[in-house]
Amino acid sequence: MKTQIVVVGGGAGGLELVRRLGAWLGRKDFDIILVERNHTHVWKPLLHEVAAGSLDANLDEVGYRSHGHR
Repeated sequence: MKTQIVVVGGGAGGLELVRRLGAWLGRKDFDIILVERNHTHVWKPLLHEVAAGSLDANLDEVGYRSHGHR
């Protein structure tokens, strides 16, 4: 039976934690689950650039599912 590790909240910290756990523990014995209400993440310090129109959030966002798959 696999051990399940659940991380609540993506953000920069949660996404990085899940990525590191996956690389360190692997998928054979562990299911590492990220629970997040949004489908994508935009690094919060860049939101002022998105609001000003100098940054396209659609180009600079990270999709949780695609990032987790890689």
